[in-house]
Amino acid sequence: MRIILIRHTESIGNKMKVYAGSTDYELTEYGITQIHVVVNQLERILDKESIYNLFSSPLQRCTILSEEIGKSIGVEKHIDNRLSETNFGLFEGKTYNDLINEFPEILDKWNKDIIHFQIPKGESLIMCEERISSFCEELKWKNEDSIIVSHGGIIKLILLNLLNLDINHFWKFFTSNGCIIEIEHNEGFGYLKNIIQL
Repeated sequence: MRIILIRHTESIGNKMKVYAGSTDYELTEYGITQIHVVVNQLERILDKESIYNLFSSPLQRCTILSEEIGKSIGVEKHIDNRLSETNFGLFEGKTYNDLINEFPEILDKWNKDIIHFQIPKGESLIMCEERISSFCEELKWKNEDSIIVSHGGIIKLILLNLLNLDINHFWKFFTSNGCIIEIEHNEGFGYLKNIIQL
């Protein structure tokens, strides 16, 4: 099966360089112009013989892109809440410098164990991994070609799952706005096939 992961285009949260997980930021003007480029790049690598499932995070920075992809390939998108970005709780809408000034003790605890520390009113990375694991197990069971429109951190977790890598490898991947990552996964083995950065 072919799995194509696509990160949403530039959002206001990205431009502000803030922690923008569960906050439903709109796209920037540049982010809107990127959509056409992403769809064109995607069309070039799709298998014309296959019918793809299309999954999307419920946040508008993803649904706008997935809607355009759906129009392009003639399928309806399926919203899945498990594909939402990490909920950064108290850190939402803050820059890293804001965190240093406002929550130095919490930030210190987070930096010491980013995988397991649960941000107050938010999630830990391991909590996100659990919901993504559930989603990925369903993908593997269905064994159908799929396109997934989601967020940077979530795409990394899907990559780790499908490539059978430990969560400690999370920081070894870079997912830019609008990137397209293609994975082949068959009989329990996945490999990276294609990466397109805008």
